[in-house]
Amino acid sequence: MNEVKNRRLHHVAAVVATILVLVTTGCASSAQNGDDVAGQDARDAAGLTQAEVAGLSLEEEFGLASERYVEMQGLLEEAQLQISDGSWIWIGGDVLPVMGGANAYGQAPEGAAEENSYFFQTSRNVTLEGAEGERSDLDPMLEYFDEKGWESGTAEIGSEFEARADTGDGWWVTYTVRPNGQYTVAVYSEVFWTNDSSAVRFAIADRDAPGFPDESVPGEYPPFPSWDDPVQP
Repeated sequence: MNEVKNRRLHHVAAVVATILVLVTTGCASSAQNGDDVAGQDARDAAGLTQAEVAGLSLEEEFGLASERYVEMQGLLEEAQLQISDGSWIWIGGDVLPVMGGANAYGQAPEGAAEENSYFFQTSRNVTLEGAEGERSDLDPMLEYFDEKGWESGTAEIGSEFEARADTGDGWWVTYTVRPNGQYTVAVYSEVFWTNDSSAVRFAIADRDAPGFPDESVPGEYPPFPSWDDPVQP
């Protein structure tokens, strides 16, 4: 077991999600004539291409965002419970997706930009009594990552230590420990295509009640708004 832990703890996370690119069936002459659009066949975190997303209405995109939000919260809850089932501090709201390009680890399909893509992210802090940011404090989360079969690694960032895992289906989970005893679990999605990231954000924000909790236990979070909710004044 010690050998496994040592190997894992010395594995520096540099996991880059593979971007799947389909080969188009068009003839070579169309590419020479400039008909190809950069990234048109690149698949996003949900396995969709821009062409497939182009056929979706704003309401359908809203529904997909809702599903992704719930999935993110499920990942967060399970990771939090590896550390504490007590109250966790909110760092910020997480209902609205972040407009485009790339997430915290730079994962993005070719052609992704602010206007045509977004990602979700969330994080919570917990202060553990007697904790001092020892690297070994990552062990419970690393063991959890191993149980899930996720590719994972660790990194030293200044005085902090981080464990990071790629779920293999479009999400990243991280756990950061600090000398002051304040530890953070965070979840990030990779990038999703959208027809209009601003339109999706406004559709959510216009229906979302303002504010978020100061603290909550794992699994408690504001519900994603419904498409049928009244638009906020």
